[in-house]
Amino acid sequence: MRPLYLIRHASPAIQPSVPAEEWVLSERGIEESHQLAGIAAGWGLKAVYSSREAKAMSTALILAGDDGPQVHTVDGLHELRLGGNYIFNADAFSERVRDVLDSPEVSVRGSETAASAAARFARAVGIVLQGPFPAAVVSHGRVLVAYLAAERGLEDAFEVWRALPMPGWICVDLDAPASKLATGFSGLPDA
Repeated sequence: MRPLYLIRHASPAIQPSVPAEEWVLSERGIEESHQLAGIAAGWGLKAVYSSREAKAMSTALILAGDDGPQVHTVDGLHELRLGGNYIFNADAFSERVRDVLDSPEVSVRGSETAASAAARFARAVGIVLQGPFPAAVVSHGRVLVAYLAAERGLEDAFEVWRALPMPGWICVDLDAPASKLATGFSGLPDA
């Protein structure tokens, strides 16, 4: 069994005038990351990988801790790009995500396709496969869901994305057959 923990980063400080890939963790996100590190202490991680985006990298560094495994950045773990500027309206944002996830081969209004995001993420996981296990990958919600939809099958990728907590995680046994996920994502216990 090769357990891979796929983790959505903790809460960022949303800055509409700054590209989302440059957002950092909020104070809440820092606290969430420390809570996540406490939970992950029981996973026995031997490796932690992260996207290059600051919010994911910070989550990964806190998760690994001072005495834990080194954090490695891997190309291809970044978020599925929606294209264009920040979408202020939450309903319009959700509708764009639904369109992208429901039509994985189509570029919706300049967005990266879910299929191409899933393929690049899968290539990055190929790099992770060369390292020790258990391992964790800290990444982003849309690309994690696109990857799981392509690799493991999801009934409704959009609904999985909508329900995905921040931070959220799921453990995938990379040696198990690629079939529908038995469990959903986990999140921090309610405070």
